[in-house]
Amino acid sequence: MAPPQLIRCAALFFTLLSVFPLALSQTGPSKVTCPRNLVRSAGSAGAPVLSAEERAYVDGRMQSVLPDAWKAYLTSVRAALPLGVKLPSYVSEILDPKQPKQPFIPTRPADLPRLGIALSGGGLRAAYFAAGVLTAIDGRNTTNPTGSNGLLQAATYLAGLSGGGWFTTALVQANFPTIPELVFFPNAPASNSHFGGFLSAFDIIAPGADDAQNSAYFQAVLSELVPKASAGFPVTLTDAWTRMIARHFVNGTTAETILSPGSHGDGITFSGLQNLPSFKAHTQPFPILLWNAIPPALINNPDDPQQLADIVPGNSVPVGSEIWEVNMFETGSWDPTLASFIPTRLLGSTPASGTGRNKVDAQCFVGVDQAAYIAGISSNVFNGLNTTTNLLPFTQEGALISAINATFPSPVSVRLDSAALPNPFKGVNPRTYPSSSQSFLSLVDGGSNGEVLPLQPLIMRSRSVDVIYAVDAPADLPTSYANGSDIVNAAARAKRFSSGRLYPFPRVPASPQTFVDRGLTLRPTIFGCLPEDERSGAPIVVYIANGGASAEKRAKGEPGVTGVPTGQTAYSNEMAQAFMDESFAIATQGLGLNSTSTNAGQQWSTCLACAVVDRARARRGDKREGVCAECFNNYCWDGRE
Repeated sequence: MAPPQLIRCAALFFTLLSVFPLALSQTGPSKVTCPRNLVRSAGSAGAPVLSAEERAYVDGRMQSVLPDAWKAYLTSVRAALPLGVKLPSYVSEILDPKQPKQPFIPTRPADLPRLGIALSGGGLRAAYFAAGVLTAIDGRNTTNPTGSNGLLQAATYLAGLSGGGWFTTALVQANFPTIPELVFFPNAPASNSHFGGFLSAFDIIAPGADDAQNSAYFQAVLSELVPKASAGFPVTLTDAWTRMIARHFVNGTTAETILSPGSHGDGITFSGLQNLPSFKAHTQPFPILLWNAIPPALINNPDDPQQLADIVPGNSVPVGSEIWEVNMFETGSWDPTLASFIPTRLLGSTPASGTGRNKVDAQCFVGVDQAAYIAGISSNVFNGLNTTTNLLPFTQEGALISAINATFPSPVSVRLDSAALPNPFKGVNPRTYPSSSQSFLSLVDGGSNGEVLPLQPLIMRSRSVDVIYAVDAPADLPTSYANGSDIVNAAARAKRFSSGRLYPFPRVPASPQTFVDRGLTLRPTIFGCLPEDERSGAPIVVYIANGGASAEKRAKGEPGVTGVPTGQTAYSNEMAQAFMDESFAIATQGLGLNSTSTNAGQQWSTCLACAVVDRARARRGDKREGVCAECFNNYCWDGRE
């Protein structure tokens, strides 16, 4: 939507605001008794400690679900083997260790590969690219067998941010439906127990047919913020954004109700996801979303040269600022400056601080961690609009900020272009944590530091991830395609913290130019193949980028359809289907760096299996052999710039 339209809608909204009272259509945060220990220390950088709840979920999934999931995936791989090609014996022995008459039989399911999936930011483009790519590895996709079907079901972790976070949130809270059902969900009733699809034919910001409908829509959105403001919490642009995306990525909305006030996912909390049937059965990967935090030094002085020098060009948050992760059990950061977590259920809470007359008691709340709010923060780019030209083109966001400020005057001084969260870590690690003295945190899009692909939670040493299936769809180039910047930035940041002990990362090209020059974004590329990577404990990274048209279209000289600007906030159903079809083709095209074969797609499914088991192979002491050795020669980045 063009900025003048936004201003015109906001002006009409102010007219309506004077006529219609705000309706109380939702529930707000409520106060509860604080636990004895609100904050959990995550331990040292050399030995970070996962929460007991995460360990229990992952162990339960390893024991009860993953053995059969990996066996089903192996069946898919075998069915697609090119004629005359045989898998090395270690591939079958690792993925189906219960087979008889094998020299190697693991003693526990933990010897299976541990897979993480990372879904990048990039607005609706990223959400639909994720949908198409994950369809290619979904074991429920029986109409288009790819040889990779079932890999999604075998994943231990699923991490997303911004547009990838939208997809992750929608998939998880909808109880893990098939991806076509998730995106298009026909005939869904409007209730919090049903998902109505992405509904992207309706613009996220201005879904109405005219200015009057859009102004009424803004009225409905702001009416849904009343309970939070009434509970004493500051309301910012992020809260309004949250209610907009709730209509697309959380249960409770249909095409008939999208413009109206209503539930729209109210009461669906991120911490409550653990009560879903699929989670109780351990059939979903463990979900993680990412946020960035604006450091106090940059808030207090936007021209601070030290802070500005630490910002990757085109982004808005310094690289050194902590990355926050949110899962259904806890929220915080592994970065050694903070290394602390609180229960996600208690977001909005603050610990006791001060002594004597200056002592402030702890205050705890539930209900702040709405699933839409978690996803809304992860995709909040409004703080970067004045510095980042390739993000959402709302350069006049001040119109909505003014509306929010007029309707919900804040009791405290906070930035209205970012999420204002009461600081749960006030007083924690004052020597290293820059926000330790702050009453409120300013939280923004999880890719605002230049790491738009959520690799950090998956490379964190204690999670022991063997292989990351990285789905990358940012708009790095003017064509709205990727150029590998995400991986370059992620590698640099990982190296910066604890010299790689906390975040072991495989060697990658030093510059996005290498990705472009060598075509690493135009085909599946595997990182982590070098001997030094294996020794460091870094995972294998299977990189699937939205780098251009599919191989088939390029061969025909046809343009691709997935280079859509991030600022496009509406897709017709026809456009969405075409986008997903091409994303599917990109994920399965299989042309490697040295590929000349016409059956590259079949080769790729075999080679993907080789990559998946490679770290487990190394633990066994086996050498790469046969088709797997050929695969790594064909698809691995060889270290040359």
